[in-house]
Amino acid sequence: MPTRSAAPVSVPMPRIPRQRRSPAEVAAAAPVEGPQRVLLAAPRGYCAGVDRAVIAVEKALEHYGAPVYVRKQIVHNVHVVSELEARGAIFVEETDEVPEGALVVFSAHGVSPAVVQSAEDRNLRTIDATCPLVTKVHREAVRFARAGSQILLIGHEGHEEVEGTYGEAPEHTTVVNNPAEARTVQVEDPDKLIWLSQTTLSVDETMEIVTILRERFPNLQDPPSDDICYATSNRQAAIKKIAPDADLVIVVGSANSSNSVRLVEVALEYGARAAYRVDFADEIDETWFEGVSTVGVTSGASVPEVLIGDVLRLLSEYGFGEAEEVVTAEEDILFSLPKELRAKLKEAGDDSRGLGGRVKQG
Repeated sequence: MPTRSAAPVSVPMPRIPRQRRSPAEVAAAAPVEGPQRVLLAAPRGYCAGVDRAVIAVEKALEHYGAPVYVRKQIVHNVHVVSELEARGAIFVEETDEVPEGALVVFSAHGVSPAVVQSAEDRNLRTIDATCPLVTKVHREAVRFARAGSQILLIGHEGHEEVEGTYGEAPEHTTVVNNPAEARTVQVEDPDKLIWLSQTTLSVDETMEIVTILRERFPNLQDPPSDDICYATSNRQAAIKKIAPDADLVIVVGSANSSNSVRLVEVALEYGARAAYRVDFADEIDETWFEGVSTVGVTSGASVPEVLIGDVLRLLSEYGFGEAEEVVTAEEDILFSLPKELRAKLKEAGDDSRGLGGRVKQG
């Protein structure tokens, strides 16, 4: 049987500079009295799980050589994916696109047992870069399913993380997407019921859904520990602090990044006059600055700090002062590299182990 050829490396089109209105034109359109300032959220950007996953691909390329296949986007950020593609990573949708016997990395969002089995069936060498906090939720799903409980998985159906968690115990799991579904979901035994959640959701919306579920099912169990990851909670807390003072909030992050999208929603809910998500600084519309005294800036948990720097430089060009960092938490969590990769690094004399955020904030 012929082997399916690998997907070609995608080469992004060169970015075309925007033809912008000048700072003077923007200022004239809606004059602002007093200084214009920037409130920069901290924490922001890379979390430990993202850092671990990205470095796992980088180290795999360094020690195994290109190509290294990656199932799905290693993290949900177009800049990171493009950079890794340029170094020799090939991103595929499913394991059957990977040549038999090749090396494939599972993304930070996790995979179901069916995906693991598919890789084994094709004799693929695997590196599991699933975030340890997602792995925790997987283990909870397995444990509660074995105990005979029905699991209400709060999350967005179709998201890779939800697909992976659901796949651990599909016969015991029902996905609850939103408050409306929480009001109508049917369960078999309300006394053997537990909720779990996608790690990157809005903390407030998740708790709203749990409140609705508990009103309907008073014996609903909580997970042993909070499933919303520390990075998601911290980034939302930071933007909640900034939003009431912000005329405009800019969130750097990709459209398929759940935690980035949630940051826009949280900013608006907590008082920002306007909030937008962009992948790159050149996607910012300078007309957003008209009449704006204070801009809040943050980024999702899969965004490298270099992209924030580009946004701050653009704001400086339009008269905004040096960024004032608003610190609401400090992050010092470290995750070791995937075990499959650690053995290779030890053999090569590479002593890389614990990984955290690449830029410490706070």
